Amino acid sequence: MTSPKDQTPQQQDRYEIFNRNRTIGVSTVPGGAVNGVFLHESVRQMNERNLTREILSVASVASMRGRLGVRERMEAAAAANGTTVPASAFEVLPDAPTAEQYEQYKRETLRY
Repeated sequence: MTSPKDQTPQQQDRYEIFNRNRTIGVSTVPGGAVNGVFLHESVRQMNERNLTREILSVASVASMRGRLGVRERMEAAAAANGTTVPASAFEVLPDAPTAEQYEQYKRETLRY
């Protein structure tokens, strides 16, 4: 899986998030739609409830990262034109988190 740090936000076509043990991964596109799930064979040892919780936790963080990608693209496009994104744009896109909101959610949800 590619590393988001290897690409600029304009080139990023997907975002991949893994749990702390790297046994569960979820890939999303800009906007937050899930387009892939990775499960290591060791997850077979987990009970169904814990596996479900972990998948949903990783998926929610990955989805938020995809939504942050939309914000990053908008801000990069505005900066390239020498402008900024008007605040009213984020009233239309209330689910586009800031980088700080994303990092906080990731820490709280995945506990790292």
